[in-house]
Amino acid sequence: MKRVMPRRLAVVVIIAAVFVMPLSGCWNPFAPPNGDNPDPPDEGFRERTSPENVIHNLIRAHTEMEAEWYLDCLADSFEFWLYPDDVHNDPTLPWSWDKAEETEVAHGMFDEGTNIDYITLTLTQYGDESEIPAQDPADPSSWQYEHVTDLRVFIGDLQLWANAGARFLFSVDPNETATNGADLWEIAKWEDIVFSGRLPHDGEGGEEISIGVLKARYRK
Repeated sequence: MKRVMPRRLAVVVIIAAVFVMPLSGCWNPFAPPNGDNPDPPDEGFRERTSPENVIHNLIRAHTEMEAEWYLDCLADSFEFWLYPDDVHNDPTLPWSWDKAEETEVAHGMFDEGTNIDYITLTLTQYGDESEIPAQDPADPSSWQYEHVTDLRVFIGDLQLWANAGARFLFSVDPNETATNGADLWEIAKWEDIVFSGRLPHDGEGGEEISIGVLKARYRK
Protein backbone atom coordinates (compact mmCIF):
# COMPACT_ATOMS: atom_id res chain seq x y z
CA MET A 1 0.00 0.00 0.00
CA LYS A 2 1.38 3.39 -0.94
CA ARG A 3 2.16 5.61 1.99
CA VAL A 4 0.09 8.78 2.50
CA MET A 5 2.13 11.39 4.32
CA PRO A 6 0.30 14.12 6.29
CA ARG A 7 1.95 16.75 4.09
CA ARG A 8 0.19 15.22 1.07
CA LEU A 9 -3.31 15.26 2.52
CA ALA A 10 -4.48 18.18 0.38
CA VAL A 11 -3.12 16.50 -2.75
CA VAL A 12 -4.83 13.23 -1.91
CA VAL A 13 -8.16 15.03 -1.50
CA ILE A 14 -7.74 16.69 -4.89
CA ILE A 15 -6.84 13.38 -6.56
CA ALA A 16 -9.87 11.70 -4.98
CA ALA A 17 -12.11 14.43 -6.38
CA VAL A 18 -10.65 13.89 -9.85
CA PHE A 19 -11.47 10.18 -9.78
CA VAL A 20 -14.95 10.63 -8.32
CA MET A 21 -16.00 13.29 -10.82
CA PRO A 22 -16.14 11.04 -13.91
CA LEU A 23 -18.36 8.62 -11.98
CA SER A 24 -20.96 11.30 -11.36
CA GLY A 25 -21.56 12.04 -15.01
CA CYS A 26 -20.11 11.75 -18.51
CA TRP A 27 -18.18 14.67 -19.91
CA ASN A 28 -19.03 15.40 -23.54
CA PRO A 29 -16.33 17.48 -25.29
CA PHE A 30 -18.75 18.30 -28.13
CA ALA A 31 -21.58 19.61 -25.95
CA PRO A 32 -22.55 23.27 -26.48
CA PRO A 33 -21.39 25.79 -23.86
CA ASN A 34 -24.78 25.94 -22.13
CA GLY A 35 -23.47 25.60 -18.58
CA ASP A 36 -24.66 22.00 -18.22
CA ASN A 37 -21.42 20.41 -19.40
CA PRO A 38 -19.01 19.79 -16.49
CA ASP A 39 -15.34 20.65 -16.76
CA PRO A 40 -13.23 18.04 -18.59
CA PRO A 41 -11.56 15.56 -16.25
CA ASP A 42 -7.97 16.18 -15.21
CA GLU A 43 -5.73 14.08 -17.44
CA GLY A 44 -3.20 13.40 -14.72
CA PHE A 45 0.17 12.33 -16.02
CA ARG A 46 0.20 12.80 -19.81
CA GLU A 47 2.06 10.91 -22.49
CA ARG A 48 5.08 12.99 -23.55
CA THR A 49 3.92 13.58 -27.11
CA SER A 50 4.67 17.33 -26.95
CA PRO A 51 6.88 19.69 -24.95
CA GLU A 52 3.68 21.13 -23.46
CA ASN A 53 2.76 17.71 -22.07
CA VAL A 54 6.21 17.41 -20.53
CA ILE A 55 5.74 20.80 -18.84
CA HIS A 56 2.38 19.59 -17.52
CA ASN A 57 4.04 16.48 -16.08
CA LEU A 58 6.89 18.54 -14.62
CA ILE A 59 4.42 20.70 -12.69
CA ARG A 60 2.39 17.74 -11.41
CA ALA A 61 5.55 15.88 -10.37
CA HIS A 62 6.56 18.84 -8.20
CA THR A 63 3.17 19.55 -6.67
CA GLU A 64 2.55 15.86 -5.94
CA MET A 65 6.21 15.33 -4.96
CA GLU A 66 6.71 12.27 -7.17
CA ALA A 67 10.37 11.73 -8.01
CA GLU A 68 9.85 9.07 -10.68
CA TRP A 69 7.29 11.20 -12.51
CA TYR A 70 9.77 14.05 -12.51
CA LEU A 71 12.72 11.95 -13.67
CA ASP A 72 10.60 10.56 -16.53
CA CYS A 73 10.53 14.11 -17.94
CA LEU A 74 14.33 14.21 -18.24
CA ALA A 75 16.62 12.85 -20.95
CA ASP A 76 19.38 10.44 -20.00
CA SER A 77 21.83 13.18 -21.07
CA PHE A 78 19.99 15.83 -19.03
CA GLU A 79 21.96 18.82 -17.72
CA PHE A 80 20.92 21.44 -15.18
CA TRP A 81 22.81 24.75 -15.38
CA LEU A 82 22.84 27.18 -12.46
CA TYR A 83 22.55 30.94 -12.77
CA PRO A 84 26.15 32.26 -13.15
CA ASP A 85 25.85 34.85 -10.35
CA ASP A 86 24.99 32.07 -7.90
CA VAL A 87 28.19 30.24 -8.74
CA HIS A 88 30.27 33.42 -8.47
CA ASN A 89 28.73 34.16 -5.06
CA ASP A 90 29.23 30.62 -3.75
CA PRO A 91 32.35 28.85 -5.10
CA THR A 92 31.13 25.55 -3.59
CA LEU A 93 28.38 25.42 -6.23
CA PRO A 94 29.08 23.73 -9.56
CA TRP A 95 28.23 25.36 -12.88
CA SER A 96 26.04 22.40 -13.78
CA TRP A 97 25.19 18.81 -12.95
CA ASP A 98 23.88 15.76 -14.80
CA LYS A 99 20.87 13.47 -14.44
CA ALA A 100 22.56 11.30 -11.81
CA GLU A 101 22.90 14.30 -9.49
CA GLU A 102 19.44 15.56 -10.45
CA THR A 103 18.11 12.15 -9.42
CA GLU A 104 19.63 12.67 -5.97
CA VAL A 105 18.02 16.12 -5.82
CA ALA A 106 14.60 14.74 -6.80
CA HIS A 107 14.66 11.98 -4.20
CA GLY A 108 15.98 14.38 -1.57
CA MET A 109 13.13 16.81 -2.21
CA PHE A 110 10.23 14.45 -2.86
CA ASP A 111 10.77 11.16 -1.01
CA GLU A 112 9.65 10.16 2.46
CA GLY A 113 11.94 11.72 5.04
CA THR A 114 12.29 15.07 3.25
CA ASN A 115 11.88 18.19 5.37
CA ILE A 116 9.56 19.71 2.72
CA ASP A 117 5.87 19.84 3.63
CA TYR A 118 4.53 20.75 0.18
CA ILE A 119 5.43 22.50 -3.07
CA THR A 120 3.58 24.76 -5.49
CA LEU A 121 4.82 25.42 -9.02
CA THR A 122 3.54 27.69 -11.78
CA LEU A 123 5.26 27.98 -15.16
CA THR A 124 4.21 30.74 -17.55
CA GLN A 125 5.68 30.68 -21.04
CA TYR A 126 7.71 33.78 -21.85
CA GLY A 127 7.63 34.59 -25.57
CA ASP A 128 7.58 32.07 -28.39
CA GLU A 129 9.42 28.80 -28.50
CA SER A 130 12.37 28.62 -30.89
CA GLU A 131 13.57 25.78 -33.09
CA ILE A 132 17.14 24.52 -32.72
CA PRO A 133 18.05 22.57 -35.91
CA ALA A 134 20.03 19.37 -35.44
CA GLN A 135 23.57 19.15 -36.76
CA ASP A 136 22.49 16.28 -38.97
CA PRO A 137 19.53 17.41 -41.14
CA ALA A 138 18.16 13.87 -40.93
CA ASP A 139 17.72 14.20 -37.16
CA PRO A 140 14.76 15.98 -35.55
CA SER A 141 15.15 19.55 -34.32
CA SER A 142 15.16 20.49 -30.67
CA TRP A 143 12.94 23.24 -29.27
CA GLN A 144 13.78 25.89 -26.70
CA TYR A 145 11.12 27.28 -24.37
CA GLU A 146 11.48 29.99 -21.73
CA HIS A 147 9.17 30.20 -18.72
CA VAL A 148 8.67 32.58 -15.84
CA THR A 149 8.81 30.38 -12.77
CA ASP A 150 6.97 30.61 -9.48
CA LEU A 151 8.28 27.75 -7.35
CA ARG A 152 7.41 27.78 -3.65
CA VAL A 153 8.73 25.23 -1.18
CA PHE A 154 7.15 25.15 2.28
CA ILE A 155 9.17 23.83 5.22
CA GLY A 156 7.27 24.44 8.44
CA ASP A 157 6.94 28.22 8.78
CA LEU A 158 9.67 28.80 6.17
CA GLN A 159 8.80 29.50 2.56
CA LEU A 160 11.56 29.25 -0.06
CA TRP A 161 10.55 31.11 -3.18
CA ALA A 162 12.14 31.01 -6.63
CA ASN A 163 10.39 33.04 -9.32
CA ALA A 164 13.09 33.94 -11.81
CA GLY A 165 13.10 32.05 -15.09
CA ALA A 166 13.77 28.68 -16.67
CA ARG A 167 15.07 27.92 -20.14
CA PHE A 168 14.17 24.41 -21.27
CA LEU A 169 15.65 22.58 -24.25
CA PHE A 170 13.34 19.80 -25.46
CA SER A 171 14.53 16.95 -27.64
CA VAL A 172 12.97 13.79 -29.05
CA ASP A 173 13.43 10.71 -26.87
CA PRO A 174 15.69 8.37 -28.88
CA ASN A 175 14.81 5.31 -26.79
CA GLU A 176 11.02 5.31 -26.61
CA THR A 177 7.98 6.18 -28.72
CA ALA A 178 4.33 6.82 -27.89
CA THR A 179 1.72 4.07 -27.89
CA ASN A 180 0.65 5.19 -31.37
CA GLY A 181 4.25 5.37 -32.64
CA ALA A 182 4.57 9.16 -32.35
CA ASP A 183 7.68 10.85 -31.01
CA LEU A 184 8.04 11.38 -27.29
CA TRP A 185 9.71 14.50 -25.91
CA GLU A 186 11.98 15.05 -22.92
CA ILE A 187 13.96 17.85 -21.30
CA ALA A 188 17.60 17.72 -22.40
CA LYS A 189 18.69 20.90 -20.63
CA TRP A 190 17.31 23.22 -17.94
CA GLU A 191 18.98 26.57 -17.32
CA ASP A 192 18.31 28.88 -14.39
CA ILE A 193 17.96 32.38 -15.92
CA VAL A 194 16.87 35.86 -14.88
CA PHE A 195 14.96 37.86 -17.47
CA SER A 196 15.41 41.28 -15.86
CA GLY A 197 18.95 40.83 -14.57
CA ARG A 198 17.76 40.18 -11.02
CA LEU A 199 15.37 37.90 -9.20
CA PRO A 200 11.93 39.53 -9.55
CA HIS A 201 9.46 39.51 -6.69
CA ASP A 202 5.86 40.52 -6.03
CA GLY A 203 6.28 41.75 -2.48
CA GLU A 204 5.08 38.61 -0.74
CA GLY A 205 6.96 37.11 2.17
CA GLY A 206 9.42 34.30 1.81
CA GLU A 207 13.13 33.77 1.44
CA GLU A 208 14.04 34.52 -2.18
CA ILE A 209 16.23 31.87 -3.70
CA SER A 210 17.08 30.71 -7.20
CA ILE A 211 16.01 27.27 -8.38
CA GLY A 212 19.62 26.17 -8.66
CA VAL A 213 20.49 27.20 -5.09
CA LEU A 214 17.29 25.54 -3.84
CA LYS A 215 18.09 22.29 -5.65
CA ALA A 216 21.68 22.39 -4.38
CA ARG A 217 20.38 22.05 -0.81
CA TYR A 218 19.25 18.52 -1.68
CA ARG A 219 22.39 17.31 -3.46
CA LYS A 220 24.23 14.61 -1.51
